[in-house]
Amino acid sequence: MFLSYICLFKIICGNIIHHPNRIYKLNFLRYDMPYQTEERMVPNMKEAIQTLITSDKMAHAFEYLKQDEAHTIDQQIELVQISSFSPFEEKRAIRFKELLTEAGLDPVMDEVHNVYAHIHGTGNGPTLYVSAHLDTVFPPETPLPVKREGTKIYAPGIGDDTRGLAEILTLARAIKESGLKPVGDIIIGGNVGEEGLGDLRGMRHFFSQNADKVDGFISVDGAGCLICHGGTGSHRYEVTFRGPGGHSFGAFGLVNPIFAMGRAISYISELRTPREPKTTFSVGVVNGGTSINAIAYECSMLVDIRSNGLKELEELDAKLQECIKRAVEDENNRWETERSYEEFKDSFDHNGRITVDVKQIGNRPAGSQPKDCEIVSATASAFQACGEDVEFESAGSTDANIPISLGIPAICVGGGGKGGACHSVDEWYDSKDAYKGSQRVLAAIFALVGLDGVSEPLLSRRKK
Repeated sequence: MFLSYICLFKIICGNIIHHPNRIYKLNFLRYDMPYQTEERMVPNMKEAIQTLITSDKMAHAFEYLKQDEAHTIDQQIELVQISSFSPFEEKRAIRFKELLTEAGLDPVMDEVHNVYAHIHGTGNGPTLYVSAHLDTVFPPETPLPVKREGTKIYAPGIGDDTRGLAEILTLARAIKESGLKPVGDIIIGGNVGEEGLGDLRGMRHFFSQNADKVDGFISVDGAGCLICHGGTGSHRYEVTFRGPGGHSFGAFGLVNPIFAMGRAISYISELRTPREPKTTFSVGVVNGGTSINAIAYECSMLVDIRSNGLKELEELDAKLQECIKRAVEDENNRWETERSYEEFKDSFDHNGRITVDVKQIGNRPAGSQPKDCEIVSATASAFQACGEDVEFESAGSTDANIPISLGIPAICVGGGGKGGACHSVDEWYDSKDAYKGSQRVLAAIFALVGLDGVSEPLLSRRKK
């Protein structure tokens, strides 16, 4: 989602989030304060990175990535033809694990189908987790044809995030083939549940078990030369309205769930949100009714609210709940004195009143980091040293949201090349000079963890 949508997650004791009239439990961790980092002297960053990328070892790896690009594209095309709609990523995860093994690593697959492998360093540096997401937005029945026109490739999901997965594989090969030995440790792999209602479940699961073992995180997502260093938070709800239902003529005067939902949508549409931090709302899907001549007994809507600020997100959430409550009350009051209500109320459930069930189906934490923090500065400097102009995004909805919300330095970066029509069946990726994206990500990784005998880590270890 990085290309299409571009603080702490408020977890109240016992991993329980409280909202009016309901309680939600999440399988997640709680951290009251960001982790502290060890104090240390960092050499001039630009000089350190220049020493790194001009070293013989890194020059060899850069050349390998250039020569490996055709192989990388072949794997990108292979993977994009394996359906991976969240939460059905297992088939692609299995193949990705096989390809990591072929690259010379020893990957594992966890309980939710995250796949990752460790590249151990000298033991004197930080641990950096580098990942791309395995899932796409396309349901299993979606045809996945591939069309090539020169360097341009058309296929659903070819960029987001199949390019990221292919780049992870070429980076793994380059590290092994070039004999790069990190000072710190690298965890490299692919994760599930980034898109849509996946709700970052892959990252939630990994960090619920490994938060104290990771000092930094990079998500490789899509194309371009972009660094996103903040997390756009979101709350998502399935809101279901229920009533007695009846004949549109004979039972006229009964409360109508669709009218209640319509009132709620109208009230939501009138909400006002701040421009900064950007805060939004949307009713994206509505369902309900059985016949044109029937008062529906049930209907539902899916609601998405987002903000780059945690406070603003929670304030908007409270307003949303009030809109829903008000809509139910108004619909019930509207028909309270109608003749048909009195006549038919004993014939239906719910005593002729609207009830509502508000179910939270998504909760992405918001978070922010300064643009000049270690992981952003070092990555930007590495990209620039590779001759790239860097674009920055202050916030996006990406896998980096989870570690950022836990106080773990994290960013999301583009994987080189160019792309467009993201999340559509006409999605495309232009692989011209795509290897340059792989080169700059490799440079950023080793700038952060250090290269044995060449450079020291620019990423601090966190105090644990």
